[in-house]
Amino acid sequence: MSQPTPREIMDGFEAARAKTFYYMAQALIDELGEEKGRYVIRDTVYKMSKASGEATRRNYEKRGIENTWENHRAENGPVYSVAWIGGTVVNEPKLKVIEYTYCPYGSAFTRMGKGAEELGDIYCSVTDDAFWSGFNPEWRVEREKTFSRDGVCRLVWRRD
Repeated sequence: MSQPTPREIMDGFEAARAKTFYYMAQALIDELGEEKGRYVIRDTVYKMSKASGEATRRNYEKRGIENTWENHRAENGPVYSVAWIGGTVVNEPKLKVIEYTYCPYGSAFTRMGKGAEELGDIYCSVTDDAFWSGFNPEWRVEREKTFSRDGVCRLVWRRD
C-alpha cells in the first residue's frame, strides 16, 4: 500500500473542513431561515477569520516577524504549493493578485453539489478580507472570481 501524497492529505483535510462547514451552515439556514441564516454564517466566518488574522499577527510579533504580505506568503505559501494549483500573477507594492485553478476546499464543495457550492461561496467571499483585517489592516482583499462561477479563484489585495 502506497503512502498518500501531500496533495491527497490536504484534499482529505480540506474535504473534512468543507463538510463540517456545509452541514453547520445548512443547519443554521434550516433553523433561522434563508436570510437570517446566511447573515449569521457571514458574520460568524468574518469573526472567526478576523480572530485568526489577529492570532497570526501576535504569533509573528512574538517571533519578531513583521506582518507583511511577503512574510505571510513565505510563512504560509508552502502549504498552498502542496495542494493548490496556481499562484501570484501580480506582485506590486500596493497590488497583489493570486489566481488558483484548483483549491481543495472549493473542490470539496463542488463534489458535494450546488447547495454546498453556494454555501462555500459565502465562506470564501468573507474569509480572506476578514483574516487580513486582523493580520494587517493596511490590506483589503477582494475575491474577483470564484470556482463555482468562473472556474478560477482570483484574489486581489490592495494596500491603503
